[in-house]
Formats: sequence, structure tokens, C-alpha cells
Amino acid sequence: MLGEDLKTTYMAQRANLCRFLAARLRDDAVAEDLVQELWVKVSKLELKEELDNPVSYLFTMAGRMALDHIRQRQRRSRRDEKWTDESTETVGGFATSAEDDGETRLLRAERIAQVRAAIDTLPPKARRAFQLHRMEGLSHKEVAAELGISVSTVEKHIIRAMRELTQILREADP
Repeated sequence: MLGEDLKTTYMAQRANLCRFLAARLRDDAVAEDLVQELWVKVSKLELKEELDNPVSYLFTMAGRMALDHIRQRQRRSRRDEKWTDESTETVGGFATSAEDDGETRLLRAERIAQVRAAIDTLPPKARRAFQLHRMEGLSHKEVAAELGISVSTVEKHIIRAMRELTQILREADP
């Protein structure tokens, strides 16, 4: 029955474990996944003796899982950066695949230049919202906070930018 006490403690502490991991990882979805993974580990655990502090034991396990997740994410990021560095080449200030022939790289660089020129023609507010969201990766909420406007206004700016860019780029294609 040693494992049953830990399972009962897990169930009582589940919400706290989620909050703990969400604070550490700054990602609610990953925290929820790790808490589920913790349950699987707890369910399979065969304790040989009673734990002095099962709550502490669970939080220690969760903390180690969070650390493993962070390390894995960092390794993946370094691997992806290395692959990108090895498989791309800069042509005229634009990253292109090193495997592409010269003509393909030139066409891609021209297309990127067209897109950048089209972005420059956008109205200033729509351009800034688009750049923050699409190019810098900020969420609509983060863009709204950065620009001091509502999320709804951010969405309208981005929709307008996308419409105008689509139109400009369609007209640019032969």
C-alpha cells in the first residue's frame, strides 16, 4: 500500500503541481503534459519503504522533470540552429538553402525583397503590428501591450496588412 499513499497525495496535489510546473516552464500546456507524465511514473513506482514526506517527493520529481524538459528543449534548439547554419547560405542579405542552385537562390532573394518592399508600403500602424506579430513572433496580446492598443485593434491591423500584402504580391507576380 506504499504506492497508494503516493497516488493519493498526487491526486491531492495535482493542481499545485500544475501551478509549480507552469511557473517554472512558463507554459501551461507543457506543465499539464508533465503532470500527466508524473502520474504515469507514480502509478508504476514500486516503493520499498514509506516516504517521510510524499509531497516533497512529488515536487522533487516534478522539478527534475521540468529541468529535463528545459535541457531537452535547449539541446533541440542548439541542434536546429546548427542544422540551419550548415544548410543555409546568405545571398544578398537573405538566407537561402545551400542546396539550391544559384538561380533558385536569386529568385528566392528577389521574392524576399518584394515582400519587404510590400511591407514598407503598409500603413504605419498595420506595418508595426504585422512586424511584431509575424516577424518577431509576439502574440496578439503582447503586440497590443507593446503598442498600447486593444487586441481587437491588433487583429484588425494584421488582417489589413495581410490583405494588402496579398494584393501587392499578386500584382507583382507575372
